[in-house]
Amino acid sequence: MSKNGYRLFKNYDPYITSPFGYRIHPITGKKTLHAGVDYGTNGKKIPTYGLENGKVIQTGTTSANGNFVYVNYPRLKKSAIYEHLDSIKVRSGEEVNEDTIIGYTGETGDATGVHLHFGWYPEDEQNVGWYQRNWEDFEEYAYPPFLKKIGTPVLKTDMKNQIEVIIDNLYARDNPNGTILGYINKGFYDILAKKVLANYTWYKIASNIWIAYSPDFANLYLKEEKETDTDKENSQKEENNPKKQEEKEDEIKNEEVLDENKDKEMNDEKTLKEEPIIPEDNSSNLPKENLFNSFLKRFIEFVKKILKFLGIL
Repeated sequence: MSKNGYRLFKNYDPYITSPFGYRIHPITGKKTLHAGVDYGTNGKKIPTYGLENGKVIQTGTTSANGNFVYVNYPRLKKSAIYEHLDSIKVRSGEEVNEDTIIGYTGETGDATGVHLHFGWYPEDEQNVGWYQRNWEDFEEYAYPPFLKKIGTPVLKTDMKNQIEVIIDNLYARDNPNGTILGYINKGFYDILAKKVLANYTWYKIASNIWIAYSPDFANLYLKEEKETDTDKENSQKEENNPKKQEEKEDEIKNEEVLDENKDKEMNDEKTLKEEPIIPEDNSSNLPKENLFNSFLKRFIEFVKKILKFLGIL
């Protein structure tokens, strides 16, 4: 009997024909790492299934592995290979789930009987060489429980703030960054509360359900804030209040006085800028006697220069 093998089949619990680990290869006779678990099916070619939601990475055939399929399981952060299949029922790039038939057990490649070889490794090692991968024992894996779907969507409305969940695997928590309750069902939900944290903005959509917001997995529909009839009535009452009207009139008068003073100051400043500054003529303030003496002195000096020029002096 196996611990996890039943997850790969429907209504069938397979037995282990060769466990994970080093062994003497049944064909080559050499000691090598058996990088997976072989599940026997009593010689029957029966369907083997996907573990859960995943995506086919590659399909093909080799002389050693026979018909094989690589599948990535993002929730588990693992990639797996199904080997020695009699036939393959999926294509590369195809989305799979627990109800998808990957193929039928067989004995293609290096095999001594009908069985399924199932190996897996960390998903980030898909492009690493076969012998460099950290192959793991599927039988020792503590398989995480499936999360249930919760939440009851409502009808879309413009009367309330709402958030629309658009992906299948958005966690529902009991508090922002709190305990995971399950996956929230897709659809519209009324927003009851909001909390902004460093990582996300969180919205409360039920009494004990919070979800994180990102444009990648939800749409926001926020209604516009409109003035209510009560707000309009209160505003009208305030306008009709005599005291309020008087205060408003005084405020207008004060503004007018301030504007007049400002205009006057601006005009005075403009006048000062426009009037030219005429230098003061100090000579007009001298006594007439001093003016005559100054003139006479200059005249005498002039006459002397002429006489000197004529050779008289």
